This record gives sequence, C-alpha cells and structure tokens, in this order.
Amino acid sequence: MSIFTSKFDFNHLSVKDLVEARDMFHVHLINKSNVIATAIGRYRVRKGDPYPNEQGYAKSLKPVQKGARTLENSEVRDYSWPCLLVFVSQWATEAELVKEGSLVPRSIYLPDGRIVPICVIEAPKARKEDDVIDTASLIFPTGYVGGGFPVIIESQGEERIASVGCLVSDGNKYYALTNKHVTGDAGTPIYTKMKGVVTRIGMGSGKSLSKIRFTEAYVDWAGRFIVVNTDVGLIEIDDLRNWKTEILSIGELGELADLNTNNITLALISSLNREKNETFPKMKAFGAVSGRVDAEIVGLFYRYKSVGGTEYIADFLLGGVGGAPLNIHHGDSGTLWMLDTPEASNMPIALHWGQHNLVAAEGKESIPYALASNLTTACVALDVDVVRSLNVGNDYTWGKTGHFKVAAKSCELVSNAKLHTLLMANQKNIGYVDDDLIKDKVVSGQYKDSKDIFVPLADVADIIWRATRKADSSNHFADIDETNPAVENGRTLLDLSLSDNANIDISFWITYFEALDQAAPKFKTDKNGKKHADPREGALPFRVWQMYLQMIASLKKGSVAEFICAGGTMSHYVGDACQSLHISSLHHGRNEDEAEVHTAYETTMLDNNMSDVFKGVNSKAKKLHTSDLIGAKGKAAAELIIHLMDSTVTTLPPVDICKSYTDNNHKISKMWSDLGDRTTTNIARGCETMAILWQSAWKHGNGSAIPVGSLVAQNPTTLRKLYNRKTFVESFKMKDPKFKAALK
Repeated sequence: MSIFTSKFDFNHLSVKDLVEARDMFHVHLINKSNVIATAIGRYRVRKGDPYPNEQGYAKSLKPVQKGARTLENSEVRDYSWPCLLVFVSQWATEAELVKEGSLVPRSIYLPDGRIVPICVIEAPKARKEDDVIDTASLIFPTGYVGGGFPVIIESQGEERIASVGCLVSDGNKYYALTNKHVTGDAGTPIYTKMKGVVTRIGMGSGKSLSKIRFTEAYVDWAGRFIVVNTDVGLIEIDDLRNWKTEILSIGELGELADLNTNNITLALISSLNREKNETFPKMKAFGAVSGRVDAEIVGLFYRYKSVGGTEYIADFLLGGVGGAPLNIHHGDSGTLWMLDTPEASNMPIALHWGQHNLVAAEGKESIPYALASNLTTACVALDVDVVRSLNVGNDYTWGKTGHFKVAAKSCELVSNAKLHTLLMANQKNIGYVDDDLIKDKVVSGQYKDSKDIFVPLADVADIIWRATRKADSSNHFADIDETNPAVENGRTLLDLSLSDNANIDISFWITYFEALDQAAPKFKTDKNGKKHADPREGALPFRVWQMYLQMIASLKKGSVAEFICAGGTMSHYVGDACQSLHISSLHHGRNEDEAEVHTAYETTMLDNNMSDVFKGVNSKAKKLHTSDLIGAKGKAAAELIIHLMDSTVTTLPPVDICKSYTDNNHKISKMWSDLGDRTTTNIARGCETMAILWQSAWKHGNGSAIPVGSLVAQNPTTLRKLYNRKTFVESFKMKDPKFKAALK
C-alpha cells in the first residue's frame, strides 16, 4: 500500500516556504518557555554523527549521538535539508519538556500538506559582553580613509568607536556607509585619527534606516508582524580626496550581491564540503577593532526579540568558520561583510550592526555571533549605489617614522668634518628631526597634498615617485627569503648572494625570480575578479647601486645639489632594507588574517611608539670609522645592502613579526613589547649603513674638493626640480635593459 503513502522531500522547500511556516507557527513557539530565537536555515548534524551509507547508517538519518545540539558541536553538511532553526535556552529530555509543556515539535505541518522540519539548538544568551576597546591597538589612517578604518563619535560625554563599511553615492554626493546608531542625527560630527591627530572626516547626513517592515523589504512574503533591524546610516564626507573604495587589508570590492525575494536561496547557508574539508560559502570582513574576520552564514532572518506583538529580526546570523569563535568585538559596528565565491570575489552583501553572545555549554565562555542587515535592502531604501573605483591602487600606508629617522640620523653619524657640515645644513631637506616628527610637523603622506610643495628627500620615493614613476614600485623591496626545491636546490637569494658576490648581479636575480615564477606561479586579482600572473621582482639592492654611482658622479662634476638629492632619496631604500617585512616574502603575512601586518608593524607600531623608537635608535647608532667605508663601484653599495638585509632578518625574523601580530590578536601595544628592542637595533644599523654610503661616495667623488662656501643648505626648489625630473636617478622595472645599463 506504499503507493498511497505521501513522501515529502524536504529539499523542495524554498526560503519562502520556511518564512511562511515560521510566521504561522511563531505564536506557538514563543509561548515555549525555553525558546529564545528562531531562524531559517539548514538542518545541523552533530559533528560526530556518521555520514549516510556508513557504519550501518544507510537508511536512516537519525542521529547516533544524544544530548544537547549546539552551534559549536554541529555542522551543515551537503545533504542537510531546509528547516526552521529554533534556539532554546536549555536542552532537556523529551519527557521533561512534555511535563513542562515546552516540547518543540520536530516538524510543522502546513494546511496544504507541506512539512517543515525543525532543528532545535541549545544557545543560551550570555548576560555580559566585553565593551572595552584598546584604542592604542587600532589601525588609524595615515593617508586615505576607507572601509575597515575606525571612526570616532562623541555622544553624551563618551567617545565611541565604530567602523567604516564602504563608500556609496546617490549620484550627487558620496557617503561613508556605517550604522545609524553611529551617525546619529543630521550634522553630528564624525572623526577619526589622521597621523595621530583627531580629525573630522564628515558628519551625520540625516539619511538612515532603523527598522523596516519585513513585508516592505521582502515583498509578498509572510511576516506582517515582523520588522527588520537594518541600522544603516550615511556619513556625509567632508573631503572626497581623502577617501578610497578599497577595504583595508582585503582590497577592491566586487559587485553588490543583489539579494531579493526572487533569488534568495538556502545556498547562502554555509555548509561543509566533505571532500575538500572546507566550508562554503565563506564571508569575510575587516572590522576597526577586530581586524580581518572570516565567518559563515548560520541562519537567515534571525528572530531575536519579541516586544508588544512585534517580532524583530536580523537578515543574517553569522558565526565563526567551522564552529570556531567569531573574532568580532564591540566597536566593529558598521563593518562591511563580503561574500567570496568562485564566480566573484569580495562581493558586498551585509552590514554588521550588532552581536549576540551565546553560551556554547555550561561553564564555558560565551561565543559571539554577528547580526547583519541585507545591503541590498539598505541601498534600495536609501537610493544609493556602492562605489567601487575611487582612488583604487593608492596605498593606505605611510611609514614615515622609520624612513625619516634613518635619513636624519645618518647625517649625524658621518665622521668627515666637511661632509658633516654639509649634511647637517641639509638635514631638514633630507628628513625630519625627532622633535618635528613627534609634533607631527611633517608633510602629508599623500601625493595629491604634496605634489606642489617640497617633500623632504627621504620619502620622495613613497610620496612622489610611487605616483609619478610606476616603474619604481619594484625598487622598494626584495624577497630574499623565498625558496623552492626546484630552484637552486632550495637556496634563497640571500644565501646565494652572501656565499658568492658574483650572484649580486641583476641578470642572476632576474633568472632566479623567473625560475620561481615557473615553479610556483603567483597571481593577483583585478577589480573584475579576474586572475592575472604576478611575476616576482624586487630590485632594492640594485636601486642603491644605481643611486650610489649617481652620488659619486654628481660630486665629481661639482654638483652639491645632485649629491644631496641622490643621497637623500636613496636613504628611503636603505630604510626599506632595515625593515624585515620589506625584504621578505612574508611582506603581507603568512595568511589572510595577517594581510595587514606590514601596516601594523612598520607604520602603526612605530608611529604609536615614536619617542621610544627615537630613544632606542639614538642610543644604539654609532658614528662610523673610516675603516667602514666601501669602494667606488656600485656593486660595493649593493653588497653593503645585502649585508644589512642579512643582519635585519637575523635580528628580527619576519615570521616573529607575523607571530606577534597573530598571537597578540593584532594589538599594537603588545607587538611593541615583543619587537621594540630588535626593531630599534635594525633601524640603528640602517642609519649606520646610510652614513657609510654618504661618506664613501664623498670620498670617491672627491668631496674634499668642494669649496667650503658650498657646504650650505640647498635650495628646496632646486632639489624639488631635480626629483621631479624623471631622468634623474631614473626608475626602471627590474627587467628593463636600461636598468642594467644604469649600473655600469
């Protein structure tokens, strides 16, 4: 008689079916004493339960395990079926629940015969949340502001921290997207810190969303007593030139995930791919407090509160990948969540507005879960579009402290009296003295602000040439520690260059990098999500070689201005060579969580501890002896830089920086405790190396013949004309034949 038995395949259920079932049944559910929340999702299987067709478990999906099911001990698998998730404050036996009248049924039966299963999850809410923010550990902008950076709001005598989500536009003005509870009323001033100074960046625009009827956001779906908490606010930007659309540590945005009633499916719920042992799809974000965060979508339309007959939902409930604790904190409000799929990367989908801390099991710490709103709903209601291509490619970072310190201090370390007089007269043309840096009396780190003024020579390479000489980008680094068994028997460029100085040759380095590209190709993704080959390069020692020759040549023809300009700009690259992450394949960390380690270490950590940096360097940097001088050939300068790079990574291995960044949960103050002493040792060696280059070039360029009357400060206008002349110490890509020719 089985032909008369109706069999229902739960996988036929749609999101609309689940929403309708919950809406019909919600009164019954909320009257259960232990039910605290519901959501739409897929059935969660305890992690210890076997898969179908294993261990005699072929015909039934009945769990082997008993006891409480939690979000942490369960997972969504590829065969998990659509269901209604019901969160309870305490797990109990069926007999206990029947006795109390609190038993949650296993399924909901709709009038037309549809059956909607229920998955019960124990997830009591924690009573206490951590709302303390260590502002010293935050990454504030030093140049452009964008998604992921902190904003500061003053309200009722308190300073509050939140995150920038992304940029949007209504066609007339540009706005920064964050939460309404951040922007406040129209005209509310919004701040951040720029180079350590609290700076206004905009004001509350008055355009915002608070609560919106579920049936307005999702037309034709059941839910007349439901409201969606969107919590979206727009910051009206003061100066658009200070903003960019890339998300800190993550990069360019993809297209908006346009979610509506016609295309929302349960494929959004993250599930475990058994073959790859990987959760898919994944979400990612960069919060002002938490930094890089990875997550998975646990449920849709999370109903978390009921007041006066009205139900409140969040569009998304997000948890840590694989049940791990989610790294979100107070102060991440306004963070943009992005979806990563093979079809499109960095696809903006949701805006973070809050969190619920749920207790995994009795006696254990609470686990945070993110609450986020559908970005499509916000964009439609506010009539704005996500902006994806403003100031793309311009670097957020500006590591002024280390670069200017190397340049200025090296002037004090030379022992030749005439050279010392000349360099001290030009010290402020070359860099900044400690007091100016501490008081932030420095030029902007952005080309747009500095292109029409004189920039001290030590950071011309970053501020001016990165914008006007695209070929210069490869001259700031050299990955001397990368290795591959198929290339030179697994030896690094550092090993090869130290063991035989014949290998300090640009052709040899090019061949080595090409072999690495062949053995392990690298790729980069453009703004359209397409991958392109990313060939290795990194010519730092050869840039110093080229500029050292120019210093000598300039002196021989009696041009003091050229000598100062060539040496002053070269000091930037020497500064790069004494920073461990500039000369390592770990420049952006070992994984995505460490992608912002370079900025955190070289910019934020040094800027936050400037006085201690200067004290350490000043006490360690020693005046040079004439026995330290090198020969007149450019290769001698490159060899000196190779030895500086060696001592840099020996003193402070790049992996130690990455570990400190991760182990200390990105807290900058703790990184300084771990790394400060070794960092100042390396910077001091950089100062000494630059002094050697100054005095060696002076000797071989016959600086002693320079008249005493010429040992004066050079006209900044003259120096500016020199560094703006693209043929002066011209920048080349590593494989450009002109580069090799410039080394002769």
